[in-house]
Amino acid sequence: MPLTQTQLADAVAEVSGTSRAEAKRALEALEEVVLEQIAEGEKVKIGNIVQLEVRLRPATKARPGRNPATGEEITISAKPASVAVKARPLTKAKAAAPSVQKVKRKLG
Repeated sequence: MPLTQTQLADAVAEVSGTSRAEAKRALEALEEVVLEQIAEGEKVKIGNIVQLEVRLRPATKARPGRNPATGEEITISAKPASVAVKARPLTKAKAAAPSVQKVKRKLG
């Protein structure tokens, strides 16, 4: 079950020795700062846990292609440019990841 915003605030409050309200305000401030930086196209690194980066996907032109199932020639339509946010886990997040067996037990 995913960690909810309230559960996260409770956990942060417990670890930091502050009240739930203070932890919730800190999380809201973090969210505001991160969203501001992403809106400006800046890269954001949150501790050694995750790095968020804004990426521009260029537009593509229409081009000929082939349907892999039938072999029929088709035209692949053009796509406009778009912006995406990429999240990349960093060292501490990778080190904290569970083993494959542990994940399989939880999901299976």
